[in-house]
Amino acid sequence: MTITLAALSATASKAGTLSAILIAAGMLAVSQVRVRALLALVVLAVSPALLFVDMSDSPQLSSLTSRPVALAAAGAVGLAVTCGLAWLISRNHKLFPYLVTAALPFRVPLTFGGETSNLLVPLYLVVGAGALAWIVPALAGKLEAEATTNGPLTYALAAWLAVFGIASLWSPDPAKAMQDAVFFYIPFATMFVLLKRIEWTAELVRGCAIVITALALAFSAVAFYEYFSETLLLNPKLLISNQFHTYFRVNSVFFDPNIFGRFLMFAMIGLAAVILDSKSGRIVLACAAASAVLLAAMVMTLSQSSLLGLLTGFATLAALRWSAKLVIGVAFVAAVLGAAAVIALPGNGGLSSLKSVNLQSSGRASLVSGGVDLFASKPVQGWGSGSFSVAYQRERGAGSPAAVTASHTTPVTVAAEQGLVGLLVYLLVLVTAVRTALTRARISTARATVSAGLIALIFHSLTYAAFFEDPAAWALMALAIALPLPLTREERRTERAERRPNALAVDEPGAAATA
Repeated sequence: MTITLAALSATASKAGTLSAILIAAGMLAVSQVRVRALLALVVLAVSPALLFVDMSDSPQLSSLTSRPVALAAAGAVGLAVTCGLAWLISRNHKLFPYLVTAALPFRVPLTFGGETSNLLVPLYLVVGAGALAWIVPALAGKLEAEATTNGPLTYALAAWLAVFGIASLWSPDPAKAMQDAVFFYIPFATMFVLLKRIEWTAELVRGCAIVITALALAFSAVAFYEYFSETLLLNPKLLISNQFHTYFRVNSVFFDPNIFGRFLMFAMIGLAAVILDSKSGRIVLACAAASAVLLAAMVMTLSQSSLLGLLTGFATLAALRWSAKLVIGVAFVAAVLGAAAVIALPGNGGLSSLKSVNLQSSGRASLVSGGVDLFASKPVQGWGSGSFSVAYQRERGAGSPAAVTASHTTPVTVAAEQGLVGLLVYLLVLVTAVRTALTRARISTARATVSAGLIALIFHSLTYAAFFEDPAAWALMALAIALPLPLTREERRTERAERRPNALAVDEPGAAATA
């Protein structure tokens, strides 16, 4: 009987995940504003229900239901805060991107299914409020004139969601697939839709950049305190790890030092773009000073993936500013020299074996090789969405699934879980995203920053994973679409030529009278 109920529960979970993800994909793909808003309303209503079903046999739900008054009060407070934010956003639509920018880095540790996850609860609240502020007037027919043309990137993301949902049907871990959908893909896809429709003015872009920089400096101050006091605010496992090493890694308000380093990476790329394009000495000095503080904090994280991502972002800015061929040549020489130095480094065994490489990469080499083996065993359909931990455990006997979360390399994880089809759609998303972001990026500081940040994030996800699971990826892709395209030199010349005859006609005697 228990086995039958478990099978029915897993089937219901898979069907629910597939339905919710396909609705989210439809929300991206449709062009009619009212239909898109209706799909957004449905998917945001279905998501909590899926989570409730997943928690039906968990002690967390029992502890909540045992105190119905407290649960109802918490729900009422959450609803009131959401409605209040929605009202403020409806009064000033530019408030939404500021709130998203401020909420992006904050994570709250919560336990689901026996595992503790660091969830973006403040961001969920902001996205829910923004969605409510948009859905109500859209369903009332007040936004019919809003432009809703979709481009290749939007359709590519919709295809990725569809592939993820379909692959969840044969996943041996449907709960993980459902959690990925509810906590990452559905809210981030909704945020993508909302950010894409914002009119991004220079003032708005500048304001959001200031918010990110201010947060990065504040988080760095916390990191300096942690480093010099040798205390951590979060992650006791990291504190134990620090006790066994000569170095001390900091994580500020983030659970993982690599996530903290990734946030600093975005801030420094934006500052570098401003330095390259600014003609004000004071602005250049201020950005350089802020960058020095953030770089010092990044060094204390000891996050190699963040540092490499930062260098990739800087290289992208340099290629846009000067010569791509020159940057590629310098990067190639640096990579060859760096590889030679690592291979010649004494005490690493010359990196001549998988064991030595695995030791130097903190076990990531084994995860990558295991992911490649999983892909080779099921190359077409993959093991199913959210299945990497369970599949890796079954094939390699790696202990509990909680000990393995991903291959730390996004394309390997995608290939293992969604197979060749998922890998191709993933590559399609990357190509269309980068191509969209790079459009006229040479003549736009904002678009250059988005391009460099997106490429840096892609590189970071090759060594740390979490591309689609990072809200910054969806925000950057929305900006790649929504940021205004600056006029080229030829277009400005044509525009001036078109204005000149009109100006001459107005200046002619009697022109006003004849008009």
